Amino acid sequence: MSAWADLTSGLAALQWAQPLALLLLPLSVLPLLAARQSEAAPAPQLLHPDLHGLLQAPLPRRKPRLAPVLRALALLAFVLALAQPQREGAWIAAAPEGRDILVLLDTSLTMSLHDLTWAGKPASRLAVAQRVFADFARARQGDRFALVAFGSHAATLLPPTFDARAAGQMAGLLAVGQLGPDTALGDAIALGLRQAGALHGLKPVLILYTDGGQSNTGAISPADAVALARHLGVRIYTVEVGTTPDPGRPYTVPAYAGPQPDLRLIAEATGGRFYFAASAGAQQAAVRDIGALNPRLHPPPTRRAVQPLFLWPLLAGAALWLLAMWAEGAASRSRK
Repeated sequence: MSAWADLTSGLAALQWAQPLALLLLPLSVLPLLAARQSEAAPAPQLLHPDLHGLLQAPLPRRKPRLAPVLRALALLAFVLALAQPQREGAWIAAAPEGRDILVLLDTSLTMSLHDLTWAGKPASRLAVAQRVFADFARARQGDRFALVAFGSHAATLLPPTFDARAAGQMAGLLAVGQLGPDTALGDAIALGLRQAGALHGLKPVLILYTDGGQSNTGAISPADAVALARHLGVRIYTVEVGTTPDPGRPYTVPAYAGPQPDLRLIAEATGGRFYFAASAGAQQAAVRDIGALNPRLHPPPTRRAVQPLFLWPLLAGAALWLLAMWAEGAASRSRK
């Protein structure tokens, strides 16, 4: 009883990708109708001089009925295969929905210092930042990355893109001093904010990589850029690479009027966090923490895996058709 219940439940779970093909099922009886019509055809009436001998002769064998039945079953199987039976499998996990992540990379001259290591070998501050960012981007499928480089001025290297590999490759093309020897921190933040957008309803975040928290050039002051970030609701996470962390005190430079926030104050003012990363491991820990603080959305699955089953009736139909041909040939040989 349980086997019958399993069979019926399995058949009920079947789905048909092309259900209209089932309208061809009546065609499967054509071989049976053709065989019956052949049997019902009137035999020719001939006058024979040895009529008495014919009456005593054995009756001719009837045409075999196995071949038409096999052909009918084969056509039935072919129609079922044409209807493409399939069975639903497990739920398919939906792709995570991420946010815009705007990365600012410092290319000023001090980023060329080889006071860090990568894979046991000395590496510059910029080289370590490039590799840490590339690994972080590959691990954040679903996020959209934008890349801004800055020195004496800021430039957009990559507009927002879901291509994490391209983001890592573009970061790897940066060279120290490419955008001048100074630090236009305010311009970089403002340019990064121009790329910001609300993706899937998630607010963007900005990650700032630099080895010095004091800006000494640029058209926009860090204070004004931070005020704009607060207005837009964008959190800024600052990662300082170097040997001495920012003390968290404002500073003044001739380029701007009024006190300016350093990296620690920039993060605090926008709701982000400040990270001092004196090693490659510390940089990796910083981006992991930033990723944990800004998770992606994981929507519930809406699709299920589909297992196609058309191959089974197709193979069965081919086997039945070959068996019918063999049965017909065997019958014709036995009549000789």
